[in-house]
Amino acid sequence: MFLHQTNLPHVLGPELYSCPKQYEQELARLFRPGWHAVAGYEELARDGDFVTRELFGVPLLLRNFGGEVHAFLNVCTHRHCLLTHELRGNRPKLACQYHGWEFCEDGSTAKIPDARSFRPMPGGPERLRKFAVHVRGPLVLVSLAENPLPLTELMQPLAEACDEYPAERWRLADAWDYSFSTNWKIPVENTIESYHVPLVHPKSLVNYGAEEDITHEIHPMAAVMRTPTVTPAWYRRMSQWVLPRLDPACTVDHYRLFHGFPNLFLIRIDAMLQVMVVFPVSPTTCRMTVRVYGLRAARETWLSRWLTWGWGNLKARIVRWVLSEDARLYPDMQRGMENSPFAGTISSREELVFAFQDYVRRGCGMPTEDAKATSCAVARDCLRGE
Repeated sequence: MFLHQTNLPHVLGPELYSCPKQYEQELARLFRPGWHAVAGYEELARDGDFVTRELFGVPLLLRNFGGEVHAFLNVCTHRHCLLTHELRGNRPKLACQYHGWEFCEDGSTAKIPDARSFRPMPGGPERLRKFAVHVRGPLVLVSLAENPLPLTELMQPLAEACDEYPAERWRLADAWDYSFSTNWKIPVENTIESYHVPLVHPKSLVNYGAEEDITHEIHPMAAVMRTPTVTPAWYRRMSQWVLPRLDPACTVDHYRLFHGFPNLFLIRIDAMLQVMVVFPVSPTTCRMTVRVYGLRAARETWLSRWLTWGWGNLKARIVRWVLSEDARLYPDMQRGMENSPFAGTISSREELVFAFQDYVRRGCGMPTEDAKATSCAVARDCLRGE
């Protein structure tokens, strides 16, 4: 059953989906203090593995030191060059590409070529800047904050998806990203509601489920949806043959969506884990990263390895299909937001959208009783250039 039995207000006015001032507030209050899934553990599984990322304009380097992942600002303390521009790789040492300064896992210098020429060393400034890291299941999360938000409220509702199987049981089937000409909140809200499914996904998802079959949970930093699978009959018949050969515990008719506020999604359907993250780029553009994993059998055989590969690839193709159907609507949704004179309304079926909007409202300091007035005031400030 739904948690609400009546329709709900559209907490955020449409003007807040293109307003530069609102965008800066969201970056400062929701994103920069938070945790973000920036990599998959399979990219950093071996000693010396590294990846580079950019998070809200900050260049990052993540590296495995003896089985533990560390995150650094990807800038050398010597002459400010990026330590590396490579997207990923494996190196025996963490060293700068420019002059070869080497660094330890705590960020301190390990070796400086021609060190005598730097006498006396000042001590301190040559240490790399580090960021907090948390590895959970196949996710590697990083926070840019000096004092990151506690992870408990975010990860506890997501633990079912992260902890059900260890990271090594998941095989990455495919990974890709999108760039959308729309405010970041639009793909977020689209992902957490099923009301659009019959019209937008008539063949890929079929239906959105009856109210009595759906369970919604709303937490301070996350929301969860559980429902019978909305996949076609041919898919369910195939699942009934494949899943017992990968893991008998996997259920065919079970869809679970976990939304970690503001921008992390974990979707579990049988032997698939789908990880999506939406990153704001500007008031009217965003980027989405997608990773699709297939479950390995507990005891691998040639058949189970083949099924893991084939099932993962099939799931990735279906995910691409579904996301492409959503993506074609985003430009029209953005243009509608920018021209809408309406307050908007949210159905009880879409109550996770209400929960997300209320999280944005609270995070950005809008009072409950006057969210709409605050929304309009922010918009007026944007129009005046304040």
